Amino acid sequence: MKMKALNKACCATAALGIALALTGCAGQAEKGQAENTSQGTTASQPAAKEESSSKITLAGWEGTWNDFSSYLNKDEVADAYDEAAKNSKTTAAEVKAELEERRFCDFHGLKIEGDTVTFLNGFESEGGTEVTKATYECVDSKKVMHGGHELEWDVFKAKEPNAKYPVLLMMPVHGEEELTHFHMRYGNSVDELMSKETWFPTFVAPSSTIDQIKDEIKE
Repeated sequence: MKMKALNKACCATAALGIALALTGCAGQAEKGQAENTSQGTTASQPAAKEESSSKITLAGWEGTWNDFSSYLNKDEVADAYDEAAKNSKTTAAEVKAELEERRFCDFHGLKIEGDTVTFLNGFESEGGTEVTKATYECVDSKKVMHGGHELEWDVFKAKEPNAKYPVLLMMPVHGEEELTHFHMRYGNSVDELMSKETWFPTFVAPSSTIDQIKDEIKE
C-alpha cells in the first residue's frame, strides 16, 4: 500500500495539508494483507492474517526500521517543502509543521526480533542505540474507517508490567511500489491510541532513498 493514497483519504478530515504523506494505506489495505512480499535483508513483509488475532505475531514486521519523522530536518529534503507548498497553496513552514505533528515519534528507530521490539534513539545504520525494549503479543485486531477506507490496526500488549510502551498499534507493512513502510502508535491505552485519528508515526525500510522521502513530502 502507498502512503500517498492514505494521504488522499485523510484529506476530508484533517485541518491542514492532509494531502501529505499518509495516503494509500487504506486503498491497498486488503492487498497488503493478502500478499507476502520481501524488502530484502532489513525488514520482511507481513504474512496473510490468521483468523484469530492470537495467531498474529511480530514476524510480519521483523527487521530494522527508520523513523520517517527523523528525515524531516535533513538538508537534503528541504526543497521538497517548497514544492509541496505550491501544490497545496500553503507555505513550506506549514507543510513541515503538519508533517512533524502527524509523524511525531519519541524514538527514531526500531529493531524487531521474534516477539521483542527494541526502540532506538536513532537509525541503527547511523549508530542508534537502545532506549528501551519489551516483548509483545497480539491481543486484538481493530478495523476502522478513515476517509472512506477501511484500515486495520493489530493491537500488541507488552508482557512486562513495567514496559515503557505497554501498548502498540501496528498496521501491516505496505507501500512496496514506492516506499516500504508501516504505521504504528504507542502508549498506555488502546482506547486512547484509537482516538488519535490524525497521529501516524511511520517507519520506513532502511533502504529507503532520500528521493522516496522527498516524494512523500511533496504529496
